[in-house]
Amino acid sequence: MGSKLLRLTLAAIGCVLVSMAANGDPEVRTRDIERAGRPHGDSPRDARPADRGGSPEIDRMKASKIKFSCDFVSSPTDCGFQLQARASERASIAKIGRDGRGGLRLRTEPDDTKIAGSGDMERADVYLSQEETGCYEGREQWWEHSILFPDDFVFPTWQMYVLFDFHHTGHRGQANFHVNFANGQLIFRGYGGEHVDDGEYVAPIGPVVKNVWYNFVYHVKWSSGNDGFMDAWVNGVKKLSHRGPTLYAGQGCYLKLANYHTPVCDPYPGCKGPASSVIHARVVRRDVEPQKRAGSERPALRTDASDSPGNR
Repeated sequence: MGSKLLRLTLAAIGCVLVSMAANGDPEVRTRDIERAGRPHGDSPRDARPADRGGSPEIDRMKASKIKFSCDFVSSPTDCGFQLQARASERASIAKIGRDGRGGLRLRTEPDDTKIAGSGDMERADVYLSQEETGCYEGREQWWEHSILFPDDFVFPTWQMYVLFDFHHTGHRGQANFHVNFANGQLIFRGYGGEHVDDGEYVAPIGPVVKNVWYNFVYHVKWSSGNDGFMDAWVNGVKKLSHRGPTLYAGQGCYLKLANYHTPVCDPYPGCKGPASSVIHARVVRRDVEPQKRAGSERPALRTDASDSPGNR
């Protein structure tokens, strides 16, 4: 009798857990996917989000107020994002967003060139205004976002391939911060200082694969001086710790979710690359409130990003 009751109890507990997973409980779903080590049905593997990693630095992030959050529920231009692409169809809502939420699929087709200053590079990007990004001299922020490489993503070998950036508000030179491929490897790359393209810094991210969510967290102080910093985590592991300028003097920046690249083909020039997609999800910004000091506030810089040439 006792063993029968125990079997019935265990069966009941199992039914409850299965029901929770079927109803989309993110903690149960994430654990199941990690345990299996492979995609769960049609869903991609979801690496453990960085803000569950227990890092004291990440814990401090939670104390900062959320000022911006976007899950791309209904449209690629949700939350104030604006599109830079050959056609509106290049941006669409993906059904495989993180934790059951929405995602943004950005897709390039062959000859998607000469878009917002892209020249011979192909582009399908969305961007926020400088105001929505909140990127001004002296500001301190936390950012979170996620990227997935779906089946139709084309891995570059030598080609430049940008996935995300904080773009300076000027009209020439390199963006202040990138997530991009270089020589087939995913890296962080940044610039800042007195002049455009000053102060390059680079950090490797490591190998990446398709159909896995990569969760990025940044802690940044925007500054053209030596008091700036940029720390970056990927899936809870710290990959970058930069101390020094993060802006160009006299400029701010704005956020871009990108699919921007040299055609992924050989020999180039002279070839046309295949179509390629990237999926972005879960963009969150938190502002660190400054300690108020008399006379410490600097005037805000504002530049309209709509006619900015983009990355070069």
